[in-house]
Amino acid sequence: MIYWLLSIFVGLFVWSNYSPHDEAGMQSQDSSLSQRTILTVRYINEINDWRYNNPGPKDGVIPDSNFSWVSVPGLHHVLQTDRVYVYQIDQPGLMAAMLAQSRQSALVGKVVSRRLIDSLGNDMQVSVPATIPDGSLVYLN
Repeated sequence: MIYWLLSIFVGLFVWSNYSPHDEAGMQSQDSSLSQRTILTVRYINEINDWRYNNPGPKDGVIPDSNFSWVSVPGLHHVLQTDRVYVYQIDQPGLMAAMLAQSRQSALVGKVVSRRLIDSLGNDMQVSVPATIPDGSLVYLN
């Protein structure tokens, strides 16, 4: 009888400590998203620094080779009417990470039907350039 009670106790103990989630995998994904958002903020800063010294272009794309920057796959920008749109394909958790990295910036949104939508689902009253695909995460300046 004591062995049955002991086996039930051990079973409950093991079951209560079992986590169905891969915590190492989640930490790796969080780290990857954090790194991605750091690069996004650095990228828009590089573009703004370059534009400060070269105020001419107001529309189009500035080649990454003009910056002291190594291109990051999937991270793009476009200028339209003197605004910088840095964009990338959204992925789960990226907007939350971007908001954390940018200190809850009101300039972070997701593209839906060429409109920028904030994290709460509100229309930011910004039409994005046609080159930015729906579903992209945008950091606007």
